[in-house]
Amino acid sequence: MLKKIGIILTISALISNVAFADDTGKWSVKLYGGISTMGDQSIEQTGVPGVTAGATGTINNDNGFMAGGSVGYNYTNNLSVELAWDYRSNDSKTNFSNGTSFNDGNFASNIFFVNGKYTFDTIPQTNLRPYIGAGLGYVQEIDLDLVNGGVEYSYSKNNEMAYQFMTGITYTLTKKIDLDAGLRYVRVDSINLKRENGSGELRNVDYDPLSLAIGLSYKF
Repeated sequence: MLKKIGIILTISALISNVAFADDTGKWSVKLYGGISTMGDQSIEQTGVPGVTAGATGTINNDNGFMAGGSVGYNYTNNLSVELAWDYRSNDSKTNFSNGTSFNDGNFASNIFFVNGKYTFDTIPQTNLRPYIGAGLGYVQEIDLDLVNGGVEYSYSKNNEMAYQFMTGITYTLTKKIDLDAGLRYVRVDSINLKRENGSGELRNVDYDPLSLAIGLSYKF
């Protein structure tokens, strides 16, 4: 509950600042998408079908995709804030130490972020501007599906807090349109995913995708 209150207060403060800001900046909307990668995740479990008590597991994640959109406000030529939505999905396989394996599955998330970004001045003789940023996120859902023999078991968690770091470069196409490419690292620490429509739990799961995203923004 304290996490949720903190996120709400942060978002409220940022929105309030935007609402009363002067016209030194400009609004923007942005759509982006790209590749999502994750390393293997070690997990603990209770009550997973076919898995003995005390057996641990490893989630092996394939490369997946991410997509999202944002509404931003540029306070100055360098400082900006945005409200963003990110969706990520990675196919996965999960193996447990007692020999039980789920050879198909999916690890996905739906997260809303408040991001702050600093964009450096244009590199001389180019239309390129590097940027760095960070954000706090509200996890609407993180979901892991374990599938074997056509049977699916879903485990999920809602109402968590995430954080992310960003870096990339923007290319100015026109006065109103920018193209950018960047890396986004998201982290949600030590969450417990509860089984949907049944008992059982996956414990101490770290969700930490690294994404390469390409986006197009329009300023107005």
